[in-house]
Amino acid sequence: MISIAGKWYNSKTSAQTDVICRIYDNNAVRVERLEDGKTLALLSLLDIKASPRLADTPRRLHFPAGEQFETRDSKAVDMVMSKSKHLSRLGIVYLLENRKRYIILALASLLFFMWGSIKYGIPVCAKLLAFRLSPSIHSIAGRHTLDILDRTVFHPSELDEITRIRLMNHFRPVMEDHSGNELKIVFRKGGHAGINAFALPGGTIILTDEIVRLAEHDDELSTVLIHEIGHIVHRHAIRRVIQDSFLGFALLAITGDISGSSEFFMGLPILLTELGYSRQFEREADRYLLDYLHSCDISPLHFVRLMRRIDQKMAFKSKMSGVKWLNYLSTHPATEERLQNFKQ
Repeated sequence: MISIAGKWYNSKTSAQTDVICRIYDNNAVRVERLEDGKTLALLSLLDIKASPRLADTPRRLHFPAGEQFETRDSKAVDMVMSKSKHLSRLGIVYLLENRKRYIILALASLLFFMWGSIKYGIPVCAKLLAFRLSPSIHSIAGRHTLDILDRTVFHPSELDEITRIRLMNHFRPVMEDHSGNELKIVFRKGGHAGINAFALPGGTIILTDEIVRLAEHDDELSTVLIHEIGHIVHRHAIRRVIQDSFLGFALLAITGDISGSSEFFMGLPILLTELGYSRQFEREADRYLLDYLHSCDISPLHFVRLMRRIDQKMAFKSKMSGVKWLNYLSTHPATEERLQNFKQ
């Protein structure tokens, strides 16, 4: 016979009673009140289910009528349930959590899975989703993004009408080659964005006054335009939004913290990871630009000269102000690394 001390809950009230649970050799189970020895339950062990063992948490024996017997004597419960057919499959959790090599293996597997998901899984899923979204969704996202940028970053363009007409005429062959992408070019004064160009969902491309004035040849701006078209063709903007969302949900699932205090810590790893995605997208857009320039027999040196000029301009401003300026190269790979293929 095995005797186990514990608490008894009768399923009708929240009151607990000190009891002794006795398990006899014939698998009969008797629950006796400790105070006076009164029998509270009498049945077969085969009708009882036990909660799985997990660290030092209390164990519970569940009775058919809803009553529960609770005890901290896990060893005795294990001895009793070894005679029963109702063994919990979750018992393996206790075995694993008490073996360090399994813990280390599980942790390593989790880290490997997380790394693989961030490195490959999330980008692949984002790409598949981006190319399956309705064009109307891309268009709506582009309009809303431009509205927000106009309110928070940009100012109305100060380029004269003659310059804008000249550039639009110069860009016409490129626009005609991409007529299926519903492209739209807008000019804005960059403000804090400075020397920059942006490709928005839906086909809108923004060229800042600063980058237009820095260019010494219209073909230099054409290369920037084609590069931004590469972003649109590959759906980079929407893919980036989807990736950010996936990363946010993944971190939320891991931390379980949705309070405002965790926003900074959640945002930091997303930012660091997203910089990697940005560089990957930039390389993809660079390859698109280079292929287009070769197909149209346009010298890639136009792109090289403008990028170096931007790099020098931003390096000078950073040195003079001591502030890292937001510019066209801020999330891009190193300039010389990018331009190596163009120079070749």
